[in-house]
Amino acid sequence: MQSGSLPRRTTRQKRDGIFSPAYLATTVGLLMAITACAFDNTAVTAVMPRITEVLGDTRSYSLAFAIPFAVSILAMVAAGIATDVAGVRLSLMTGTGILAVGLALSVVAPDMTVFLISRGIQGFGIGAVIVAIYAVIAQVYPAHLRATVFAAFSGAWVIPSLVGPAFAGILTETFTWHAVFLFTLVLLLAAAVLLWPAVRTVPATGGILSPGSTRMLLAALTLSAAAGILNYSSQLAVGAAFLGFVLVLPVIAVSIRPLVPAGTLRGRPGVPRLVSSRVLTDMVLAAEIYVPLLLADVYGLGPTLTGLGLTASGVTWFLGSHIQARHAGHLPTPLVCRTAAAAMAPGLLIVALAAMTGVHWGIAVLGWGLSAFGIGFVYPRISSDALELSPPERTGFIGSALQVAGITGMTIAVAVGALVLSATADLGAQSRFLVTYLVLALAVVPFVWLWRPGAGESADAPHHSH
Repeated sequence: MQSGSLPRRTTRQKRDGIFSPAYLATTVGLLMAITACAFDNTAVTAVMPRITEVLGDTRSYSLAFAIPFAVSILAMVAAGIATDVAGVRLSLMTGTGILAVGLALSVVAPDMTVFLISRGIQGFGIGAVIVAIYAVIAQVYPAHLRATVFAAFSGAWVIPSLVGPAFAGILTETFTWHAVFLFTLVLLLAAAVLLWPAVRTVPATGGILSPGSTRMLLAALTLSAAAGILNYSSQLAVGAAFLGFVLVLPVIAVSIRPLVPAGTLRGRPGVPRLVSSRVLTDMVLAAEIYVPLLLADVYGLGPTLTGLGLTASGVTWFLGSHIQARHAGHLPTPLVCRTAAAAMAPGLLIVALAAMTGVHWGIAVLGWGLSAFGIGFVYPRISSDALELSPPERTGFIGSALQVAGITGMTIAVAVGALVLSATADLGAQSRFLVTYLVLALAVVPFVWLWRPGAGESADAPHHSH
């Protein structure tokens, strides 16, 4: 009897799959929402040189990325608390509405000030939407379908990385850079329409705001403000900018402590080391933000070609992630991390040398592609091991910690890059990007030190095998 029930169970699961009539609209809506968030990031990266050129404020280049990063830290923590207290319906629709306002403001932005405000609003909306989406999955889908939904999400992140930059370049050169945000807005609104029937039936949770939640919210607010100040200081004179960087960095270190596992700042073996590795990996990832600027300033490329350059790194990221998932599952985590570092560091050095020598721009793209391969190779392992090593009641906190750690690392690196570019303003474009990428490559040094042979490896990730 037991064996005879298996076919019926399999048939039922196939019948109520994530694309079955019962879940089709919700699944498509979730995938469109994730795609909109991912496109807002990858597409803007490709066309930012054109935006700063048109709006006449190239000094604000880094702020267009740093502001949404900083604001999203607060949004993620706030949305998590709001979802627990008031339910997913309010947090998802509020986050979607805020993101829509930010995108609409970018569509009509007449100057850099309005554009930067719109980017901040977008950052808050994206942070809230992503957190709410995870809650939707937990409350709308049965347990046996959730893994399939998360697998589909991978494609929703990868596709904008592959085609988004080039598509954004084509939109910009065919129409205007405003069209990039209009496209994202249409995609988001369509997602909201598809999601509404499902989320309106989810009951409110009726939770309460605990003292612990209040402390986390205050820590997130402090961290978000510190990250914003850190990046704004790059707009000041070099001496003042450096002083601001030195003064704000300790504030970031203190305010992030309640939001990550104990021992993260020391890189203690186990989950804390994995979270601190996420900080450093995202610091390397932040170097991508300056690739379009390099291609525009050093090589004079337009949005379409700079977008194609980022598409190439999207391909190598996907290859690294695919190889990790399919063929490197049996490798111990320390070896995976050292292998990733062996790709990340040389890739950044190739970009730096390409900028200095002025060789064909394809060499710079290949260099960044090598770094992206290393990031894609290690990213899934960091996340999966951190969650696997955590008890079930801590997985929500650890998932949030990974996101906050990554955004914080990226924000710091963006500020470093902006500070270096400002300090080298009197040099030629080739020399400026040489120095910038050499400095950004330094993030790999502590990453290698964390995973040096014999550094508490027995306390690390679970054994991986197929």
